[in-house]
Amino acid sequence: MTTNYQQLLRNLEYLKLKQMTLHLNEVVDFGVKNQMSFLDTLIKLTNYEIDLREQNMTQSMVKVAAFPHLKEIKDFDFSFQTSVNQQQILDFLTLSFIEQNENIVFLGPSGVGKTHLATAIGIAAAKKRTSTYFIKCHDLIQNLQTGTTGEPPSGSVKALHKI
Repeated sequence: MTTNYQQLLRNLEYLKLKQMTLHLNEVVDFGVKNQMSFLDTLIKLTNYEIDLREQNMTQSMVKVAAFPHLKEIKDFDFSFQTSVNQQQILDFLTLSFIEQNENIVFLGPSGVGKTHLATAIGIAAAKKRTSTYFIKCHDLIQNLQTGTTGEPPSGSVKALHKI
């Protein structure tokens, strides 16, 4: 004879809710110990599944974006690069420029942090489920030229149309 608990586990496995299956005992025990309502306990359980899916989605979007490295803003040394306006960069991280249909272009000599900052902003956008694609200016120009010479455009140019 199958218990309700065993049936619930089978249902969760069938629905491929691995995190809920994994954390079921822990959450039920926590809910009982802390006298949580059924709904609060269920919310806590489903949050495990949602958190993992969000994490996987972010990782997938970051991978598709083709960043050259995974550096975030917390890794940038503003004290070393004093010519960078920290407040402006932090404002870019709010992604308000996207809502206003504006672009950001970083110009400057090698080694000042242009790629690092662009990547950090792109990762912040990916974390908020905004499609991003990293491409250096030289590569973009080459891809666009290839697309205008009669040759079929490369996959990256097609990808830019989607973004």
